[in-house]
Amino acid sequence: MKDNTQALGSLGNYLIIDKLEKGGYSTVYKVKHEITNKLYAAKVVERYCKNEIEINKKLSETQCPFISEYIDFSQGELKLGKNEDFVSFFIFELCSKGSLNNYINSYLGGFEEKYCKFIFYKILQGIKVIHDNGICHRDIKVNNILLDEEYNIKICDFGFASYNSKFLEEYLGTKKYMAPEIVKGLEYDGIKADIFSLGVLLFNLRTSKFLFDFTKVNGNSFYDYIKDKNEMIWKIAEANGITGLSNEFKNLLLKMVSFEPNERPDVKDILKDEWFSEIRSLSDVDLEQLNQELVNEFKKRERILCA
Repeated sequence: MKDNTQALGSLGNYLIIDKLEKGGYSTVYKVKHEITNKLYAAKVVERYCKNEIEINKKLSETQCPFISEYIDFSQGELKLGKNEDFVSFFIFELCSKGSLNNYINSYLGGFEEKYCKFIFYKILQGIKVIHDNGICHRDIKVNNILLDEEYNIKICDFGFASYNSKFLEEYLGTKKYMAPEIVKGLEYDGIKADIFSLGVLLFNLRTSKFLFDFTKVNGNSFYDYIKDKNEMIWKIAEANGITGLSNEFKNLLLKMVSFEPNERPDVKDILKDEWFSEIRSLSDVDLEQLNQELVNEFKKRERILCA
């Protein structure tokens, strides 16, 4: 079949089809290789980033199905309109179904618990590989969880990632997901900070809300509640229309967002948590059935978004 896709410009040996996202330090384009016609995502960065290249190469060796596949790093001409610049860029597999954030923000809101559990279980499998290789991500959020053409979960964007997970000082990440030690400007362990961010992501995935959005009550912030291990946080959530959370969900969440970094579980312990007992007990056939149900849920939300 003839490809009638119109190119908007070029990037090295790739034709630019569309702009997918503009971030603080990079721009992502949908591109097509001019010889093979295969589609990819190209991340154009503002600076040469040796650390990000090394981390992407290392993670590509793991062939983890839950991490966005790194293809190449190159430098070449970016031609858009009348502008021509020599830029550095990454090539990744194209995750054509967009970010998890879009599906959460459909009018259906967060995912019911069984789907939330299965999505988060997949995310944890990818984060476990990242952490097992001594890498902290430092910008875990729903926007950095992508879906490929088959609605498979893919963790992306290692621009803030670091091999040295302990004794970090840089103020990096997304504010709503940041661990308190980063916000306070303290030295921190990047892997422990990742666990906190995962807890914030989990709550957002389940409810479409952020913990910070509803805990500023009587002068107290979310950080005050978790520092005091105050169960009032759930009463405030209910007063804001957030109901139906299981006790197992609440218990796991509060462990992950513990104020003290050393009290947060690692990914291995999270995967062993009681909340995941149902997932762990499923047969391969049952897992495949649940996965198909989840795909259908994504498709339903996608139709709403397109409408």
